[in-house]
Amino acid sequence: MNLNEETNPAEAQNEQSNIVEVRLTLNGETNYIQWNKQTPLLDAMLNAGIDAPHSCCRGTCGTCVCKLEEGEVRLKRNFVLSEAHIQQGLILACVAVPISTSIKISYDKF
Repeated sequence: MNLNEETNPAEAQNEQSNIVEVRLTLNGETNYIQWNKQTPLLDAMLNAGIDAPHSCCRGTCGTCVCKLEEGEVRLKRNFVLSEAHIQQGLILACVAVPISTSIKISYDKF
């Protein structure tokens, strides 16, 4: 038995609780990805091979705006969206981190 390969059950549970399920629609195609709570949504999508629109990656341009249809996120910064936009469910994927354990977003409807 290799001790380096053993997993601590508490660590495994902690890793599991850091993962969020995301359903996203982009250009009419629906994909499901896993999103680590420590990673911005845009990074999670790009890491999963999703060619999501983006430019500045700092919350300043609005290229990555999408609609949050289910779940809750926190924007680490926001220089683009008004309070009215946020009330409509619009988020910036480049600075969004999850609060909910399940998220549904769309780039096609807003």
